[in-house]
Amino acid sequence: MKISGSPIPLVIGMLCLFLFPSCKEPENDLPEDVNQAWLRQNAVIIHSADPDIEETNLYALKDKIGEARIVGLGEANHGTTEMWGVRQKISKYLVEEMGFTGILMEAGFPNSLYINDYITRGEGTASGSHQLLGSWRYQEMRDLIDWMREYNIQHSAEGKAPALSFYGYDCAFHNWTEATNLITRYLQSVDPGEAETIKTRLENYTAEDARYVRDFFESRKDEYILNGSEKEYNTILRIAMNLEPNWTLWYNLRNDLPELNIREEANIENFNWIIENLLDNGKVIIWAHNVHVGNCILDDAGYQAQMLGSRLKEQYGDDYYVIASEFYSGRFYAWDRCDGHAFIFFVHSAALPDESTYAYHFHNAGIPVFFLDLRHIDYTTETAKWLLGPMKFRFIGAEYCPLNDEYYYDTISLPANYDGLIFLDKISQTNPVSFN
Repeated sequence: MKISGSPIPLVIGMLCLFLFPSCKEPENDLPEDVNQAWLRQNAVIIHSADPDIEETNLYALKDKIGEARIVGLGEANHGTTEMWGVRQKISKYLVEEMGFTGILMEAGFPNSLYINDYITRGEGTASGSHQLLGSWRYQEMRDLIDWMREYNIQHSAEGKAPALSFYGYDCAFHNWTEATNLITRYLQSVDPGEAETIKTRLENYTAEDARYVRDFFESRKDEYILNGSEKEYNTILRIAMNLEPNWTLWYNLRNDLPELNIREEANIENFNWIIENLLDNGKVIIWAHNVHVGNCILDDAGYQAQMLGSRLKEQYGDDYYVIASEFYSGRFYAWDRCDGHAFIFFVHSAALPDESTYAYHFHNAGIPVFFLDLRHIDYTTETAKWLLGPMKFRFIGAEYCPLNDEYYYDTISLPANYDGLIFLDKISQTNPVSFN
């Protein structure tokens, strides 16, 4: 199986034995209609995944999420319009009704700063900041940017400071272009004589140069804070500290070496740094693939890799509430990875799940879109214990081959990995945008 949490495929596999004692088929002697009846009674209907259509049932989130400071919103694949839409709808509710002040996305940290500048201060444009993000080139991402900007404009009109920030927490940005631009621009303001030297180092693109740039900034803390500001210095230092793990993980990926722990260790550091230094320890929402936000341990080239969500569970406990998403049928965008095919972005249709999957049972409940809380269920009851599984759950990331559909499942216990679930019975592909 290949699980992918970035636009470059990552070849990894879920360690179900780590999360529950047995990977045997679920013991469920109840008739199928009993499971369906239980789901219909306990699922919270979401009437539409369209973020612009008002949803009356999201109040249920307040009770289930409770006092959690961090909410993870996972996606089953990166190219589904409904998954983007329902996460925006939930994020809007969390921001407007529950006091959340930041959205942190599976996106490059330096590249994301342009979007934050746009939504909080109106610097640049929606299109320009979106293009500089370097990923998620969908209309759905643009819609999110537009909503965040409009929310802050309205909030400011009420005499309040911008209430919502956006940052990428990921060290796996695809190149050093924007990191180089931001670092060079900063040096031109605080130490112009060093700007070209550091720019040349960054353009060399080596691990040695990454360490040099990091050490360079660490050694000039007092001088640069005096010449600028502490926040600006710390932000540039954070970019510099991402360079070596960034270089290493891409090197390891190209050479079939383990890279996930490198990525996730850097990302939990980024996450905590952003919350403490840029968000005043406020309440935040994470947008990422299911595998990154879940309480997941993966096998990465023979090594156990602890994913971001598992690290957050260790650190924050019940203050972290994570919601996965799953679907039954439909179309989505992903890279085509079938043997002999060109590595192109393509609209795929996944094979229909069989009865060994969670999606099959959720589909049979007959509810097009629903939210199901998994944290507060009494699993000792006959009507609920079937959810413990283990059963198969999809992990399609940025790539897919319909000829190997089984490869994109793993057998898990859903409640061991997630606190809640969004199920979409039918999905459609995202809408790509171009930048001219």
